[in-house]
Amino acid sequence: MPFSEPAKIEVGGPYLGVEFHHSRMIPQRISFFYPVANSIDHSKDYWTRDTSLVGEWLLRIGEGEKIQIGRKSCQIDLSPYSVKFYQNSTKYTIKSIYQFCENKPAMVITINITNNSDKEAEYKLDTRLNTSIRTSHTYQKITKSWSEIKDNAIYTHFNEKSADSANIFITNAGKEPDDINSRIDFLNDRVKQQKKYTRDNGRKPVAQFVYKERLEPGQSMEIVQIIGSSKRKESQSIVNYLIENYQFEVNQYEKRIRDKVFPAIIETGSAEIDHSLVYANTVLEANAHYLDEDIVPMPCPAEYNFYFTHDVLLTDLTAVNFDLERVKKDLNYIIDHANRENIIPHAYYWKDGKYVTEYSRSDNWNNFWFIQVCAKYIRHSNDHRFLEKMFPYLQKSIQQSLLTLENDNIMWSYRPDWWDIGHNYGPSSYMTILAIKSLRDFVYISTVLDKKLNVFKKYSELADKMHTALNKKLWHEEMDCLVNYYTDGSLDRHYYIGSLLAASYGLLNSKRQNKIIQTVKEKLLDPKVGLYNAFPMNFHKLGEKMKFVGDEAGSKFDYLNGGVWSHGNAWYAKALIANQQKELAARFIERTMSLHGIMDGPNGQPAYYEVRNANKNNPGQYGKVDKPQFLWAAAWYINATYRLYGVAENNWNVRLDPFLRKDQEQCKFNLYLDSKPLKVDITGEGKSVEKISYGGKQFASTVFPQNMSDVKDIRIKLGQPQYPFLFYTDAILKSCEFDEDELKILLEAFPGHSNQTIVLSPTKPKKVMVDGAINDKWESIDHGHYKKIILNFVHEKKKSELLLNF
Repeated sequence: MPFSEPAKIEVGGPYLGVEFHHSRMIPQRISFFYPVANSIDHSKDYWTRDTSLVGEWLLRIGEGEKIQIGRKSCQIDLSPYSVKFYQNSTKYTIKSIYQFCENKPAMVITINITNNSDKEAEYKLDTRLNTSIRTSHTYQKITKSWSEIKDNAIYTHFNEKSADSANIFITNAGKEPDDINSRIDFLNDRVKQQKKYTRDNGRKPVAQFVYKERLEPGQSMEIVQIIGSSKRKESQSIVNYLIENYQFEVNQYEKRIRDKVFPAIIETGSAEIDHSLVYANTVLEANAHYLDEDIVPMPCPAEYNFYFTHDVLLTDLTAVNFDLERVKKDLNYIIDHANRENIIPHAYYWKDGKYVTEYSRSDNWNNFWFIQVCAKYIRHSNDHRFLEKMFPYLQKSIQQSLLTLENDNIMWSYRPDWWDIGHNYGPSSYMTILAIKSLRDFVYISTVLDKKLNVFKKYSELADKMHTALNKKLWHEEMDCLVNYYTDGSLDRHYYIGSLLAASYGLLNSKRQNKIIQTVKEKLLDPKVGLYNAFPMNFHKLGEKMKFVGDEAGSKFDYLNGGVWSHGNAWYAKALIANQQKELAARFIERTMSLHGIMDGPNGQPAYYEVRNANKNNPGQYGKVDKPQFLWAAAWYINATYRLYGVAENNWNVRLDPFLRKDQEQCKFNLYLDSKPLKVDITGEGKSVEKISYGGKQFASTVFPQNMSDVKDIRIKLGQPQYPFLFYTDAILKSCEFDEDELKILLEAFPGHSNQTIVLSPTKPKKVMVDGAINDKWESIDHGHYKKIILNFVHEKKKSELLLNF
């Protein structure tokens, strides 16, 4: 992805990541993940970290003055797994590329310098890397070390237990250096240092290499530096291997990523949208790092050195559509790091000498997201055995989360909305919404696994009570939104993005659904960048009331305090889709969530970001991003796109609610069902479905049955319905058949479960029967060329049969 404006950049591989600012060639940070998480980072604080670099590069041409290079903004060519920089002048062109190894803990920097003048001259490049490190999490600075030089390589060894006695190595695989130095006090010396040096606290370690070559006009010299971190005893063998095999390692890493994302999972016919989707999926593959003998998903390539369950689960809400193996692996990892009481982890990381696990407390949203991902997994996989393994952890997550359910049938929380900062215990719309959805998902899982009714029916009843309480107690008529309250009972007058989930989960009636979307549009929407996280933006004034630590809430228009977050945009898009405003949702997704849309926005750049500055009053800050390659930001874009083109789920099944944009001829996508990858192909035009085929045979349901044996492809043509078909049901679909004038539907739930089933048909049914008895509790809504038949009933037993005669 070529780009010529100053940008924040993060890119990496399984063992290293680098962070750049202002499109400079020299990184601000190098993050090492092996043998444990350490980093080279000389910044003084997070907010001004763009002012420091990990080293410097000096170029001298002939007898001229030294030129500092790598500090100016460059043109870049960026992918989620590598980055190239280009800088031109009348006397030289310099190109650099950062690439990463697949199996060894190293990255490769290739620097190419070309003589652009019309005269022969000596070109001398002096590269200096300041190799003092910081530890993970507490960010302790370590300068005490000792270094050695051997065979064009410098090894810097650290004895600190907090850094796991790691070392940093830098070696050369291209042009050999003319001078090498590892002592800060010997910088600029031309004498090769070939001895071991003991370091004191006052002497910072350095790796300096000087390269010289006489270049004819148009001639180039190429330097290849390999930088990595390892255990002391293995460092020389790793270096010796990489000198001969670094290109193989780089090729293997990049090939693995490309092989995973091609062919594309979604094809819309739009070159920019399709590229955005491939790029997003590439982020999902590239954002994975070494942690304690595993390669695990990580939020971003360089800034985070620790595993967050939340980030993985939000990503898997999307990945379940096209990569079940990934989701299963992630869920296994989560329960492998649960404690003896089956409480799942919140975070896992290296901290000053040992690995540390933080567990999900009672008010932690991970308990809910874990349940929802497991429910999605079984809906797409039908993998009962694996979910049996998950079930004790699911039960514990339910029990844990309900510890903050109060007598008003509302979830209370210490944190505002979806955040993990602040401390003011009060009724929470966001947590109540998540609880209702998760309780119903748990009921679904229990039904599928054939658990005893007394184990889960109470949770179905509780979810219904909470659903009622949410609408009765947390809907605010004046604000036209779901709201929150403080400990003292006073109203929290902020509008939050979390309330939007009620619309996409179907927890509001149509009138309130319309109102909350209109409210969000008026209070939170910036059309150019997306939704403010919250409004009004006054959290910087609420430190005492909310018990914030320092300025952690962020300044106005940033972070919690009104910044733009990817999931807020996704929740808004999905609310619009649920409200049948699909064309509006499509334009919003393309403008604010696609890679090209983000680039075309204010201060845009290629980035699936964590947070975007929304300060439209400051042109220099408006639209700028932080953490530009963020795992679940890429996932939410794919998620919203899958939902836009028709992949819909309720608590009981997966179905298609297909859509094509105006002038769009086709959309194709991969979708896992019954543990098999299916190809879905949508054509035609209109807002309804003309016909459906499974494997070339006509089928009478857009709701997918639980078992999809022998089906490899699904084709849907939009238009006016040509025959009756099942469009929606609140149950597991076992089978659906249409034969001449009879539609037969077999459903599964639990006794006492309330179900709404919707059938679309060219004509009204003559008779409707449920479990052999005539049912008159249905209505038909005329949509011109077809009828929408809505049937409400209660399951008297686990399986129910519906017959509609036409």
